[in-house]
Amino acid sequence: MAPKDIESLLPQLLSFPPHPPPPLPLSDTVYDKEIRILRKALNDTPANALTGGVPNGGDLLDILDPSINTLPYLYVLFAHINASRQKASIVGGPLWFKALDFFERFDPVQVRYVGTEFRRLVVHVRDAALASNQHDTSAGYITDQSELSAAITYRDPLQYFIYGAMIYMALKEWHRAIPFLEAVLTAPSRNHASRIQVEAYKKWVLVNLLAHGHVPGSLPKTTTSQVAKEVRTLGKAYEALGVIFRDVLSKEVDARRLDAEVHAGNQKWSEDHNMSLVLHVLDAYRQFTIIKLGLTYAALPLPIVTQRTSSNPDDHTETAQYISMMINSSRLNATLDQRTQDPQSWVLRFALSPSTGPRARSEQESYEELVKQTARNAKLAEHVRETDRKLTLSKDYINWLKQSKKDTLSTATEVEEASTLPGQHPFDDEDIMGDG
Repeated sequence: MAPKDIESLLPQLLSFPPHPPPPLPLSDTVYDKEIRILRKALNDTPANALTGGVPNGGDLLDILDPSINTLPYLYVLFAHINASRQKASIVGGPLWFKALDFFERFDPVQVRYVGTEFRRLVVHVRDAALASNQHDTSAGYITDQSELSAAITYRDPLQYFIYGAMIYMALKEWHRAIPFLEAVLTAPSRNHASRIQVEAYKKWVLVNLLAHGHVPGSLPKTTTSQVAKEVRTLGKAYEALGVIFRDVLSKEVDARRLDAEVHAGNQKWSEDHNMSLVLHVLDAYRQFTIIKLGLTYAALPLPIVTQRTSSNPDDHTETAQYISMMINSSRLNATLDQRTQDPQSWVLRFALSPSTGPRARSEQESYEELVKQTARNAKLAEHVRETDRKLTLSKDYINWLKQSKKDTLSTATEVEEASTLPGQHPFDDEDIMGDG
């Protein structure tokens, strides 16, 4: 007989699963036996015993941990909900938060044994949330009736990624914006490129100029040919700007050509709401020009740098301020030697390697970065293992595995038959040690 009072039932509720876990985990057979005994005891216990108080005061829900005692917590919680159902909705009350806590922390293995009871709790909580007109939590508002949620359309993921890219653009984190834009460009498309994809392509060209100083020779490989053709046709003005930026940076054409191209397309950039990015491209030309000087020279007098990179070749102070901004923002790994008060005597010295200069990391910074990278690698490995596990459970993988085994057996049979002489049984080996 299962115990009928909570005082005799409580030790059984807390005994399984054992906590802390034993050094040797329970075998599947023992686990299955013990949890079935617990489930039967809970089924035989009257609801009023589950909702009653415990010795020395308090409630079972305050003693049980939903992540450990999932089965008894579920039974006790639902018993409380049934007892209060005639009084008022649970939404916003203590039981509502107990239910939300349970859904966040329950043990999925234990729940397999009480699928019906778990489903009843899910349905009840859902119905209570839909029926209530007063939600104390933001989650209660995300319903079809509130019109804050609706069916996901083709545009929704595209908008998510392009808005994410725009956030990174506002923060001037160009490298982080590029993957978001490429997610839009590589999205599946039926026949034609969407307006969002065309917009993403225009921004993709400009952001690549800002991040790398050039536009990649081709779109991401998974971009469909039709989308690639259409976005490039509709974004020709941006492609032309990218080509001129490249040619000016390599000194194949005069720098004034870039200014002329930008001003010629002012209306186009404004209509596309990309004027701010285009102006950043003009500024990026100056930055990349200064950076390229470091590939040729170890040091340069500031007047020469001003002459080669500034629109006003006599304003050395402005050039010094601009270079200091690049150094402080880690765009330039160099130092500005200011031994006198006269800017004309100042010298820009480029770092010889990433391990020297202002951008060189200390041992502590290198260690912290190594720890972060190790954590990222471990997280990535965990995702890979989980993906592999899910893949092996998929129907397509199982069908492929079956077919592979069939092909292997078929190939082995063909090889065996080919190696057997006509009229000879496969297992009639010649006795080479025999006398006759």
